Amino acid sequence: MKQTTALLKKLGLTDTEIKIYLTGLGYSSTGVSELVKQTRINRTTIYHALDTLMQKGLVAKKNIGIKQVFSMTDPTNIKNLIDEKISLLKEQKKELDTLVPLLQKELLPQDNQMKVSHYEGIEGIKLVVEDALYCKSKNWDIIAPVKNFFSEFDKDYAKYFVQTRKQRSLTSRSLWETSPSHKDLSPEVLKERNPRILPSVMHGKFKSVICLYDDKVLVISSLKELSAVLIQSKEMNETMSAIYEGLWLASNPL
Repeated sequence: MKQTTALLKKLGLTDTEIKIYLTGLGYSSTGVSELVKQTRINRTTIYHALDTLMQKGLVAKKNIGIKQVFSMTDPTNIKNLIDEKISLLKEQKKELDTLVPLLQKELLPQDNQMKVSHYEGIEGIKLVVEDALYCKSKNWDIIAPVKNFFSEFDKDYAKYFVQTRKQRSLTSRSLWETSPSHKDLSPEVLKERNPRILPSVMHGKFKSVICLYDDKVLVISSLKELSAVLIQSKEMNETMSAIYEGLWLASNPL
C-alpha cells in the first residue's frame, strides 16, 4: 500500500484524493456517507476531492433518484492522466521556444556590458542548464571532472538531460579526467561528445563543470556546493575559448 500511495503522489494526486480513490476501488459504486465512514474525512473535503478526481478522469458520478453515487474508474485511466500532462507539457514547451528568444532580447547586456547571474540549489542549477540545452549554437565546449553535478545527481534528471541533449542535436568538445567508465562509451556518444583527456597535472584538482556556448560561460559547482554562475559576455567567452583551445591541443584523444 505504501508503494501504491507513493506512486500516486508522484503522479500528482493529493493524500485525500489517494485515500478516497483507493477506498472507492473496493466498491462498484458508493455514496459520500460510506466514504466518510471508511475514510473518516469530512463530507465537504470528500465532495471537493471527488470533484478534482472527476476532472482527472478517475471518478464517475451518476444520480439514482435523489441520491448521488460515485464509481472509481478503471486504474488504466491513470495512464490517460499522464498522457494529458505530457501533451500539455509539449504544448507549453513549444510556447516556451517562442517566449525565450523574446525574453532574451530584453535581457541582452546593454552597451556590451557583462552580465553575471548566480543560481542556487537544485532547481536553480536545472534552470540554468535549460539555458545551455537551448543555446543557439547547439555546440558546447566543456571541461568536466569525473565526479560532477550530472554524474552524482538524480538518475531521472540525468536521463532527461541526455534525452534532451540528443533531441536538440547538441554536439560538443569535451575535456575530461581519465576514468575506467570511458571504456563503456558507445561510438555514438564518443562522436557526440568528442572527448579528450586533460593533462594528468589537472586530474583531481577541480570539481566544477565549465561550459562555453554562444556568448556565455557557465560554471556549475559540485553537488555538495549546489550553485552555478552564468556569465554573458562576448569578451569573457572569447577569453575562455582561447584558454580552452590551449587545453584542447595539450590533451590526448580518448
